[in-house]
Amino acid sequence: MVRRALGYAGVAAAWLLACGTSGPPRATARAPAVAAGAPSVATERPPLPAAAPSPSAATPPPPKPRRPGSYANVDPDDDFVVGPPDPIDDCEAALGKAGVKFQRATLPVHTPKGSSFACGAPQVVTYLKGPGDITYGAPPLLTCAMALALASFEKIVQEEAASVLRSRVARVNHIGTYVCREMAAYKGWVSEHSYANAIDLASFVLADGRTVDVLRDFDAGADEPKKPAALFLRKVSRRANDEDVFSHVLTPFFDALHKNHFHLDLARYRTDGTRPQS
Repeated sequence: MVRRALGYAGVAAAWLLACGTSGPPRATARAPAVAAGAPSVATERPPLPAAAPSPSAATPPPPKPRRPGSYANVDPDDDFVVGPPDPIDDCEAALGKAGVKFQRATLPVHTPKGSSFACGAPQVVTYLKGPGDITYGAPPLLTCAMALALASFEKIVQEEAASVLRSRVARVNHIGTYVCREMAAYKGWVSEHSYANAIDLASFVLADGRTVDVLRDFDAGADEPKKPAALFLRKVSRRANDEDVFSHVLTPFFDALHKNHFHLDLARYRTDGTRPQS
């Protein structure tokens, strides 16, 4: 998932924040600004509207309480921020409470030579084992918040695996977390992978030896899939989005760049890539 580190002509162009799509997603996605203290190259950013409340304006309702296990960014006021995610207070204690075994890690925030954007994050861990007792192809290096979200996702995975596949998931093969880069299709747009704030999942290996592979088993039809593997993929991806576990859940529905994996991240804006894009 990407975010632009260049100037913006306006919020109407913000659908390009979705990585690789050929048209606007069915999502709230607004063009970001630059975080305080982050390297800034956004010189054409539109200001946020300065709307003064009228004396008769009704008091806005309080925000809805978060459901347990949700970590998606639901604050529209920071959609314009570009940069590494903010640290979470007592996140390591929260990881322990969530049943995550981890190791502290470091990923210094830096601007690569010749680059216009920062990479790294101030709070990262190596994810060893979560509450779903799932192993990974390589221990994921993630922001602390992404580690919490992944732990929440593991519970969804095991619930749907038991219900649909009659087996538990023993292993998840991923194809990347941290890599300091722009998006290949749009130069100047920064990937959430640059902050270790994303993970790409390619397949799920069951305890009985079967493998559910995104490239092979995902069904992009409009109707509910009939094959168990496809139904499992549909259910876990949509729950991850609809239950606000991640800010972005991108699947083969989203575009051809995601034909072989699910992209999950905690960007400051939202995109639903679990349904046909039209």
